[in-house]
Amino acid sequence: MNPVARPTGRTSAGYDRDQAEAARQATLETMHTQLAEKVGSLDSLQAWGSWLRFANSFHRYSFNNTVLIWAQKPDATMVAGYRAWQARGRQVRRGETSIKVYGPVTAREPKTDPNGQPIRDTDGKPVHEVRIVGVKPLSVFDVSQTEGEPLPTPPQASLLTGQAPDGLWDALQSFVEAQGYAVSRGDCGDANGFTVYDSRQVRVREDVDDAQAVKTLAHEAGHVLLHHPEQREKFSCRGIVEVEAESVAYMVTAAHGLDASQYTFNYVAGWAHTAATPDGPSVEDIVKATGARVIGATDRILQATLPTPTLVDEALADLRVEVTRPFDHVTAADRLPGVIVPGAARPERVDAAPPDGAARARQALPRQGVAAYSVSR
Repeated sequence: MNPVARPTGRTSAGYDRDQAEAARQATLETMHTQLAEKVGSLDSLQAWGSWLRFANSFHRYSFNNTVLIWAQKPDATMVAGYRAWQARGRQVRRGETSIKVYGPVTAREPKTDPNGQPIRDTDGKPVHEVRIVGVKPLSVFDVSQTEGEPLPTPPQASLLTGQAPDGLWDALQSFVEAQGYAVSRGDCGDANGFTVYDSRQVRVREDVDDAQAVKTLAHEAGHVLLHHPEQREKFSCRGIVEVEAESVAYMVTAAHGLDASQYTFNYVAGWAHTAATPDGPSVEDIVKATGARVIGATDRILQATLPTPTLVDEALADLRVEVTRPFDHVTAADRLPGVIVPGAARPERVDAAPPDGAARARQALPRQGVAAYSVSR
């Protein structure tokens, strides 16, 4: 969906849309750069790296074996063989019942070309390869059936608590619904929210505080804009998809005055690590590479969820109002259009307080008219 067309230039009230849009873009670019730098310097990065190296050291089971494991021990999380657990410093407890899976039976055979002729190396010797020629039952055990050395654990992203900015949930819900998706609260399993693209549904957990709920809805709005199967960047892995959606959520909530940094930094770091490769870009580089898409999606959401600054907001943010005589004697020509100055019995000077973060955000952010699925942890 293309952004709704909007007028450009300076309005009759003196509000310059072009200037505000340029300021908004500059602010979003700065925020995204800061996000990438912060995630790249997190103290928890080493912990994330240790955890993922540990998790990736486990054998990847086929679909059939995954079903077998689930059927025998539905609560299994990490499984390995008896000796594999010993190699990791843990021992299977006496009396535990093993989980049966299929293991490959391999054979070392001569490698042949398409014509069936033996392939030889540079010395003329036959080249051999290991092939799977059958399967056999194997016994594995879940981590809950073992004891010993403590396992590394990934840093946890703590759920946000407290109230949400006034009106933010309704504004985000209206935005998502305008994209053709139904928004609801309910059971999300182990996730905080999810987006189902074929039936166009977005759901957010109902048992979290309002602050977490709006953060999750902003995250799902990022999925809606960026990750429909027909819109998703080719070859985007799950790690990149989650980095993009959570980056959108962080920037949207920050513009509304809600600090989600603790949750976002750990969430993004974890998913960026899964997208990284040993010889590839760093975590910080991965986050930076999402900039154009994240900023574009955030911009669309903020145009719909942050109101245009009022004349009063502009006056208080940009002007110092000086009253040199009682209000009763101020002529119409002396007054700022749209600004009401309280009456005074004697001359007084009224200095507007400097704008806070939310006021600055309102200045920079004008309002615009209003099969697969993504799961957000």
